[in-house]
Amino acid sequence: MKPEGRQPVRAEDEDEQRRLSVFHLVGLAAGGMIGSGWLLGADDAFRRAGSDAYLAWVFGGLLMLLIAAVMVELGTVAPKTGGLIFLPLQSSGALVATVVAAGLWIFYAINLSSEAVAMTKGLSWKVHGLLDSSQALTLKGWGYALVFMAAISAVNLATPRIFFRINSWLTVVKVIVPVLTVALLITAGFDHHSPHASGGTGKGAGAALAAVVGSGVIFAYVGFQGPLDFAGNIKRWGRGIGEAARLRRAVFGTIIGAMVLYISLQVVFTKYQASYWSPADIEPSPYAQFAFALSLWWLGWLLRIGAVISPMGAGLVFAHALTREVAALSRAHLTHRGLQTARKASLKRRYDVYWLVLVVDFFVASIALLAVGGSWSSLVAITGVLTLVVYAVPGVVLVSLRDHLTGWSRVRRGAREVLARTGFALIALILYGAGWAPLWRGMATLTVGCALLLCLPILARWLPAFGRMYDAKVHVTLFRHWRTSPAAQAGLWLVGHLAVLTLLTLLGDSSVGVLPKLLGGFLAVAAALVAFEGLVSASRRHMAEVAPMLPAPGTGRPAVAANAANE
Repeated sequence: MKPEGRQPVRAEDEDEQRRLSVFHLVGLAAGGMIGSGWLLGADDAFRRAGSDAYLAWVFGGLLMLLIAAVMVELGTVAPKTGGLIFLPLQSSGALVATVVAAGLWIFYAINLSSEAVAMTKGLSWKVHGLLDSSQALTLKGWGYALVFMAAISAVNLATPRIFFRINSWLTVVKVIVPVLTVALLITAGFDHHSPHASGGTGKGAGAALAAVVGSGVIFAYVGFQGPLDFAGNIKRWGRGIGEAARLRRAVFGTIIGAMVLYISLQVVFTKYQASYWSPADIEPSPYAQFAFALSLWWLGWLLRIGAVISPMGAGLVFAHALTREVAALSRAHLTHRGLQTARKASLKRRYDVYWLVLVVDFFVASIALLAVGGSWSSLVAITGVLTLVVYAVPGVVLVSLRDHLTGWSRVRRGAREVLARTGFALIALILYGAGWAPLWRGMATLTVGCALLLCLPILARWLPAFGRMYDAKVHVTLFRHWRTSPAAQAGLWLVGHLAVLTLLTLLGDSSVGVLPKLLGGFLAVAAALVAFEGLVSASRRHMAEVAPMLPAPGTGRPAVAANAANE
């Protein structure tokens, strides 16, 4: 028998070997969440919801807590780096995994471009000519945005150990700046009345609900899943108990802390905006304007620095996490197989980084930036839609895998299934409430991504020259067997759900307006619940045909492999 130290190491096992502490996990979660959303989102939320804008942050935070409860539960019983793609593949088949992968890949890549735009805006007070009179990027601004995107990608060429250290301490700075901002602006003259006291007229909970997606609220909360992207890398003590506790503390603690912070920042903005805020000002954020207007000069300078550092830190987290998700996608042969290992896609095999994935993501982000004309608001609206589509699927996975996951009591299992169904329905309602404009852009982007992932393998077969560069399995042909293939039926349930949701939004919340909005919302929830049960049923039938390979807690490897290793 070969000595244990000489056994071959699989590519996916390499990604599971680095063990992360709570400090690193919080750095991933908070580092991904605290980006440009808190700097630029308050103004957009206020324009949409008036003084009720703080409700958008409440709604968004509560939704994220609900979604996180499902995702964390799944991440603790089946911890896998790249699990947001790997687990849907195991439970529901290649077609559902492709839809998730397209949404995840694009919204992670779009984050790179949106944070680069925010960094460019953050530097506009110092470097003139980056923005025009309408606050859009000039040609010079485009150049700076592309340079910032390249810089974020370049930092990810550092070894993971160095990267996590940089990110964790950068996150500490990123958290301190907004916390100081809230504390000092309040003590500088903010009274203790209701948020309505001097903030103008509120537009109601409906407007606040629409602002959750359209104004960047979801974008600001996106990032809590960073630890889940590296669920197989968490440092464990004992028999995996410490591993689960670390994941819960990092994710839930970050979301709750971000809720308090974001609501406080919105309330501060609502109070001061009438007196001190001018969108045409050169300052990178409204809070910098408030600080200088109140003679808090050092805070204003700190906010100027934070307007560049904060978006950069979030971009670093998303770029790094995406390399692991794309690697999982490549190992499943859903995209080019050459992207699946760090060694094959590293710089002369000296650095354990996915440089080739970073190059591809740079081009995807550049195309997205070009498609929306460099608009930060358009980027975050598309991101909000794609995020919610991706976040809806773990609930389906959790319920579908019920018979394959051990260690749950009957009460706990029932509670998790209720949360999964509730989260799926609420996501549909919020997407419907977001309105037609952001929804159709997000769904069109998702359609393009799915078409590329499904059709490029066919093109590679038809064109031998292209086939030598792109190697992936053809999965789109599964649709031919939709009557007998559970994987195809699961894919059709998901695509049909998104199509019905889009149609209801067109009829109920657009210029067409033939459907009462309240009725449309009710139908969206009802259709979502029907689609959920259809997805679960098809997924369970798929697993009856193809047994899922689930990682065992504490190993990151499939349970079968883990048991064999223990023997």
